[in-house]
Amino acid sequence: MWQESDQQTPKALNIAFVHWAFPPTVGGVESYLWNCSRLLARTGHRVTVFTGTSEVRRPREAGIEVLQHPGLDLSRASGSAAERRELRRWFRRELADRRTRLVHGHNLHHFSAAPAEALLDLRAGLGLVLLHTYHSIWSDPASVALARACGEFDAHFAVSGFLLDACADVLEVTDAELMYLGIDAESFLRVPELPDPAPGEEALVLLPARLIPDKGARMAVQAMQRVLREDLPVRPRLVLMDTPNSVDFHGEKVGFRDEATGLAKDLNIADHVTFDRAAVDGMHELYRRARVVVCPSMFAEPMGLAALEAMCSARPVIASDVGGLAEGVGRDGSTGFLVPPGDAEALASRIVELLRSPAVARSVGNAARKRVMAEFDLESRCLPPLLSAYEKCSRLPLRRP
Repeated sequence: MWQESDQQTPKALNIAFVHWAFPPTVGGVESYLWNCSRLLARTGHRVTVFTGTSEVRRPREAGIEVLQHPGLDLSRASGSAAERRELRRWFRRELADRRTRLVHGHNLHHFSAAPAEALLDLRAGLGLVLLHTYHSIWSDPASVALARACGEFDAHFAVSGFLLDACADVLEVTDAELMYLGIDAESFLRVPELPDPAPGEEALVLLPARLIPDKGARMAVQAMQRVLREDLPVRPRLVLMDTPNSVDFHGEKVGFRDEATGLAKDLNIADHVTFDRAAVDGMHELYRRARVVVCPSMFAEPMGLAALEAMCSARPVIASDVGGLAEGVGRDGSTGFLVPPGDAEALASRIVELLRSPAVARSVGNAARKRVMAEFDLESRCLPPLLSAYEKCSRLPLRRP
């Protein structure tokens, strides 16, 4: 990890972000790029976002441009040699016009190698320094083969210690550095700590994740059935997210809302399971309304920004004890709660405990907020080492054509 001693205030930098999607598409990487680009612009740096999202949302801050190309649109991208040539022409023109040398790719090791290969083709001629952040890793042979192009970049970052190990073990990228993403804490800090509920008050149990199977919606519905069997001082209601513009690279959303709704009906709790939505900068209101936040992922999450947002909102989080998700939540019973993946009974028990004990929920939520501010605030904790890395990379010698 980039050390505090390496950090210094750099001069204004000219940075390119390259990723498949950007808001209004909602996902962890997209939220991070939205917040990071805005914060970089506010601190005097210039950011150009290269993406495939059509009808893209553009931040208001001066110093940010968002450019779109079908070669980065996964609904159209083919990974063909012709696409690589077209991306190469586009990158050459836009990077040269903006005199941009630092190019930071995000998850370009997935889906198609064409963007990474196009940037490698231009590295020597344009004097580019290519950086790459691994936000997730897939271990199947086809995905590992696609990642080889990014493995030739100049600097590599992993978003958690869990993913750092995966970079080495799966992709044989042994020089990656730990670079936590962090969250833009300001809006979440405005959410007040949990008040005591009134007797019989509705209590929201929120699952703030994309509505896909791996995020644990089935487990949450099953847990809610168990919760509703208990004699509680409040009326629990499970809220699942159903944001139309959320990331769905593998078609996992198709039909899944109907499946989750059907499960709730089969368990006779349909009246206690509802759906909500929020834009990239609208989640703080949902956290304000929630009494408990659950992140019951069924796979080894690389990090888990939604859990950090909820924690920063002073809400107690119950998460699966997997991957980088557990790494962010921290100590079980202190800054959050960890349960085995797939264990609906354990999840239900924790939910019941927190709904019965407002003081415990408030105490854990407040401790969670302190943890996020100490370790994962984008501006104070995560941006300085990123800028230090950019400054260090900007001094790398030019490669010869």
